[in-house]
Amino acid sequence: ISPLFMAKTEVSWDEYLAFYAETSSSVRTQDKSPELVGQEPDAISGPTPPYGDPGQGWGKGKRPAITMTHQAAQVYCEWLTQKTGKKYRLPTEAEWEYAARAGTSGPYYFEGDQKKFNEERFLNKIFGTDTSIINSHVIYNANSLGKTGVVNTMAENPFGLLNMLGNVSEFCQDWYAEDAYAAYPETGITDPKGPAEGTEHVVRGGSFRSMSPWVRCAARDQTRSDAWLKTDPQIPKSVWRYSDAMHVGFRVVCEYEENE
Repeated sequence: ISPLFMAKTEVSWDEYLAFYAETSSSVRTQDKSPELVGQEPDAISGPTPPYGDPGQGWGKGKRPAITMTHQAAQVYCEWLTQKTGKKYRLPTEAEWEYAARAGTSGPYYFEGDQKKFNEERFLNKIFGTDTSIINSHVIYNANSLGKTGVVNTMAENPFGLLNMLGNVSEFCQDWYAEDAYAAYPETGITDPKGPAEGTEHVVRGGSFRSMSPWVRCAARDQTRSDAWLKTDPQIPKSVWRYSDAMHVGFRVVCEYEENE
């Protein structure tokens, strides 16, 4: 993996709503003089206004932004690039796993095993005590109370990153293929980017809904566009929001430049 900067936390609602305030269709058409609308050649076209509460009634602020589509997350990165002059994007799957493992090689970046975590979860329910190291690092099914937590909670991994596992699953740049890793040469590859094409994208990290096996560093999943848009009342379906997925968010990477 070539050098890069990885965001310490998932993108929060505070950050995502700053993007929405500048780029949403309601801002472009209502808050600008008619003669200026659509005249900016480099303008970023952002989300349309939401229906319902995308925060699910849990609050926004420092909680991770959720319900956006993979496309919306990519457009956020384009907006951030334009705002800062630095190149922001979603991480590749390889970059994400490298950052999540943070130099470790076990199922998690902290000590412990899945069987023990499941046993301790059972004991915690009986005695009401927290004896499991996983609860200090991961917001998952056993401790989340069925909702996301703020992005700056939980212990850091060895690279200083928060909530790489759990809280919300995170979009990656790659198209999803079940055998993506098997397609790479045994001798290794620099900066793998996954398949050249596909229909769904990679999602990593598990979420507040996941059991301990699904917040392992190696656990992989994919977007499920049809299922996640099942109750969307719009025709055609929204390209900006998943109506039926409140467990997925994203974090960004910033490409490294030698003079930085």
